[in-house]
Amino acid sequence: MSTWNSRFTAIYFLSALLAITFLLNNLKVGFYIFNLCTLPILMIGLILKFKKNNHSLMPLMIVAIFFSFLGDILMLPDIEINLFKTIGICTFIVAQTFYGLLYIKSSKLGIRKANTRLTQFWPECLTIIILGINAWVILSYTNDLFIPSLFYSVIGIGAFVLALSRRFFVRCNSFYIVFIGALLFIFSASITGLDFYSKNPLRHGASILIYTFAHYLVSYGILLQIQIQEAPGDHVQSHVQKKSLIKNRNGF
Repeated sequence: MSTWNSRFTAIYFLSALLAITFLLNNLKVGFYIFNLCTLPILMIGLILKFKKNNHSLMPLMIVAIFFSFLGDILMLPDIEINLFKTIGICTFIVAQTFYGLLYIKSSKLGIRKANTRLTQFWPECLTIIILGINAWVILSYTNDLFIPSLFYSVIGIGAFVLALSRRFFVRCNSFYIVFIGALLFIFSASITGLDFYSKNPLRHGASILIYTFAHYLVSYGILLQIQIQEAPGDHVQSHVQKKSLIKNRNGF
């Protein structure tokens, strides 16, 4: 299975850039149209790839993007703002949950590179502390949306830690691409938390652009993992690695 080609990438990012352009020029109709076209482009691309190869990672990725798309819709209405934004945050929580499940499944399909010790998990511990402090600062700006934002922060940090833990199981290129994408989700959510009501167009536009890159990079990195695993000879290599690990553990 191939990753995203240049034509698909251009269409995807063009939709996001047009949405941001309309946003900055206060043209709401154009903004709504192109903002709500961006993630469906990614979903359609994944569905077409899934038809060719029904890999077990694909459904989790599609569902995560679908709930993110629902969240985008629910964050737009200008009526009953708090209600719609609360429901929107809940759909983003579901989306990040599925991303977390995707990272877990991705790790299980990989091969543990070496026996890991507890001391090797210090980046995860440090990440939880740093992102926890960041979340607490951002949450002070959320006002009436504090509770759903708190739950989102917990799930989002958890998903990011799971993305970080993939380093023990997958190739470096797939790991780094997904890791950067997961990190961009944190940046995008932090910017959004500072301006939930989208009063600053520049900040809103930056959040959309970062969010667009986040989805793209995570999907690209997962597709790359699938491509590597299905490459000729990779299964043989995987089998040899597994045998070697078993021998090492048994002292042979």
